[in-house]
Amino acid sequence: MIKSLFVISSLILLGHGCSLFEGNNKEEPLARVLEQYLYPSDISDAIPAGTSKQDSMILARRYADTWVRDQLMLNQAEQALTEEQKDFEKQIAEYRRSLLIFSYRQKLLQQKLDTVVSESEIQSYYQDNINNFILGQNVIMGTFIKVPLSAPRIDELRGWSRSNGKDDLDQMEKYCISYADKYSDFNDTWVYFPSIKTQLPMQISQPSRYLRYNRNIETTDSLFRYFLHVADHLPEGEIAPIEMVTDDITNIIMNKRKIEFFQDMEQMVYNDGVSRNQFEIYR
Repeated sequence: MIKSLFVISSLILLGHGCSLFEGNNKEEPLARVLEQYLYPSDISDAIPAGTSKQDSMILARRYADTWVRDQLMLNQAEQALTEEQKDFEKQIAEYRRSLLIFSYRQKLLQQKLDTVVSESEIQSYYQDNINNFILGQNVIMGTFIKVPLSAPRIDELRGWSRSNGKDDLDQMEKYCISYADKYSDFNDTWVYFPSIKTQLPMQISQPSRYLRYNRNIETTDSLFRYFLHVADHLPEGEIAPIEMVTDDITNIIMNKRKIEFFQDMEQMVYNDGVSRNQFEIYR
């Protein structure tokens, strides 16, 4: 093994990158395990073009070491297993069959499957399966602000944070760019309340009840002041808004299309086989 690594090192010092390992009829082996040999041409693909001499040496040594270990394990397996246990013809044939069918299906999917899901399809699926979209957590719309205790104009910020007016939101955004440690505006997007609650330095034991009566939450810790304005709220157990489940519905529709596509394709191939008298089933 030491001799093999010396050969690898010498080869690396002769040139640069992959060009070092171009095979020829006079190749010296890099490593040997019993009657099996590893040659420079065997590892040419393992050394990317442009690799430095030092890195080429490291990669070559790793490859040779891995090769030796694999060959030793293979030799042990050959000796330990029976001929029946070493017969993988059926498994290889089954794997090839599965791989070919999978590749063909993927090719047809790329060529022929309609990947556009319309809003009307999403709306229709949502209405037909509305009871499948029950919220497991509270969701809210609004704003979340975290500012240092030393931040100025807190009274103005408090007023802006409790308003849904466009001018106030614009003023608040400008303020937060300068002073806020964190600012999130989700007035147009539903978010799960736990993702916000974990950022507040306070315990809320009954979120649904708390949010029903508290739309403007202000609290502090030793370093920061927190403002949460809840512009809208839906408690757990309610139907999720369609905009929250649009991606899920799209995926469901696409998966359904794929299943139907494969079923239709297989039936078409079967019917074609019948018409061409390509098979017989013996009873």
